[in-house]
Amino acid sequence: MRDLVAERNVVVCCGAGGVGKTTMAAALGVSAARQGRRVCVVTVDPARRLGDALGFAEGLTADPQPVEVDGVRGEGELWAMMLDPAVELERVIRSHAVRPGQAEEALNNQFTRSISTSLGGTQEYMATEVLYRLVHDERFDLVIVDTPPSDRALAVVQAPDVLVRFLDHQVFRLLMGGGGRAARLFATATQPLLKAIGRVIGSNVLDDVVSFLRSFTGMESSFRARAVDVQKMWRAGSTAFVLVAAPTTASTTEAERFADELRANGIGVDRFILNRCTPDLSALETGDKPIGEPLAHWLEWTTTLRHAELQLIDQVGTFGVEVVAVERLQFDVHDLKGLMLLADALDRASTV
Repeated sequence: MRDLVAERNVVVCCGAGGVGKTTMAAALGVSAARQGRRVCVVTVDPARRLGDALGFAEGLTADPQPVEVDGVRGEGELWAMMLDPAVELERVIRSHAVRPGQAEEALNNQFTRSISTSLGGTQEYMATEVLYRLVHDERFDLVIVDTPPSDRALAVVQAPDVLVRFLDHQVFRLLMGGGGRAARLFATATQPLLKAIGRVIGSNVLDDVVSFLRSFTGMESSFRARAVDVQKMWRAGSTAFVLVAAPTTASTTEAERFADELRANGIGVDRFILNRCTPDLSALETGDKPIGEPLAHWLEWTTTLRHAELQLIDQVGTFGVEVVAVERLQFDVHDLKGLMLLADALDRASTV
């Protein structure tokens, strides 16, 4: 894992909920910073765990915040932030408006004000924008992305593809048009389809949607260019996808399913981390004192569990991806000290 964070420009952590994906992303950030890299960890998943672990009592914000880490070498720095779709949408609109008053026109639209919370996919599209912004930020040479659980992580990966298809679609061009054919399209008195849509979602909402799309006239080319850039970034050799799973059959099966979906989208997986594996207790020192029966049963159980996990690791190794087994720590990781110990474990871990 040291080589991975030392050589890549983007590392994407994926996995099901509850396997330690967010904690692993933060620990990779700590490891990278201690190697002298200027790294920003961004969580797309709106959870407080990353901010809590990094010591932000008030939580992370929509802008990178510096994190004090012991043992940092050279120019190494660690920063962290959380995606806020509403903040990111406003930032994008204001920075890419092409005429005076356009940003206010778009932001004052009723549909715009509700889009960040009510429109499915907004978070994923804004993740595309924030990733583009961070990768082109000269303060950082590595961006680590903590994605939502795997059932939604694929939507983050596919968002730039969907956006490009939408912007290239003939219907979008008609919606963005003004006059002529577009005007006839929006004449609700002669368009049964739009009248039907208006009855379902309300004519005012329909007007807001049309106004919202048209308020972006002139900005769509920059939206498309950034989406294409992120499309290429996902699939570039400078980007690494890391799958995190628990050492159970159900968890590794889910991770393999997600890996197949990534491959179907032209994206390979670089590492497979099995987190919280059972440590080897066979050499446990008990001295001359005989151990009691409960402890003997417990040691036998952990040995059996570890043997099953090793078999699972061998099975995962047949997926064609390097596997990294990280042993369970003696405590839950909930602060920066724990993250540094986990980073140590990652640095020591070797591929299986």
